[in-house]
Amino acid sequence: MQIEHQLSEDESATVIRIEGLERDLRILHVTDSHMAEGDDRDPEAAELVTDFGARFAERTPGNVPPREVFEATLTQRGQEGLDAAILTGDIIHFPAWKGLEVIGENLARLDVPSLYTLGNHDWHFAYLPWSDETRQAHYPRFHDLTGGDPACQSIQVGGVRLIALDNSNYQVSERQVEFLRQELASGQPCLLFIHIPIWIESLTPAVIEMWKAPIMMGPSDDWTDETREQWKVPGNDEATLACHELLTSGNTGNLAGIFCGHVHFAHTDAYREGRYQYVTAPGFGGGSRVIHLKGGD
Repeated sequence: MQIEHQLSEDESATVIRIEGLERDLRILHVTDSHMAEGDDRDPEAAELVTDFGARFAERTPGNVPPREVFEATLTQRGQEGLDAAILTGDIIHFPAWKGLEVIGENLARLDVPSLYTLGNHDWHFAYLPWSDETRQAHYPRFHDLTGGDPACQSIQVGGVRLIALDNSNYQVSERQVEFLRQELASGQPCLLFIHIPIWIESLTPAVIEMWKAPIMMGPSDDWTDETREQWKVPGNDEATLACHELLTSGNTGNLAGIFCGHVHFAHTDAYREGRYQYVTAPGFGGGSRVIHLKGGD
């Protein structure tokens, strides 16, 4: 399958030409909006709403609540005409019911197929342990946004498979890797959406400069015992290593690209020859990306 990335300095738009595409497509990617919404259904989160709402408002254009930026982004991009919308995590800063409602209402207004995959903040209230048990306990809150399976999902739009995997704990499971293999085995052109970028050597310096740790998924020699404890990343699970190997050197010729967020800056680089990972700028800062898929004939 002939796939060509037309690289540019514009991090708000990506153009990929795919041989034999049924029709041109426009896919919206938004990540890391960090909305801090809540109401009396989650009374324990009241302090978090106030605290994190104020913190992120200091970092938005015009110092407005992140919800205003999120809604304005979806409204503006929706007016441009879309075929799908994908949200890759940390759209909310904790899993209060109010925040989930805001997401659902705004996606409904777009009225296009959508995917939602979780980030490390979506499922975590700051007063609870950051653990897989906590994530599993809050998974049911996301069932309406994820088709009942937050771990792995896919939709087809215009002959293209859009795949989402939850790697918000820096790992993926054997089931998720098998799901990815089966999706790729369709032979259709595919895009992969995750929250945490896969490890790429060229991305590492900027990530470490900002976060003092290599907060990516997969191989890295730059972790220390202290940063592993801080970020709760004890190492790479076997399935995580298998996934990284599949993406970077396996039979994934029909995977056109990877789209993610998490690190709060935009970045584009190849994860293997001819295939690129696109990190989108954070939504709270007004960042978003429209992926233009064009026929390559």
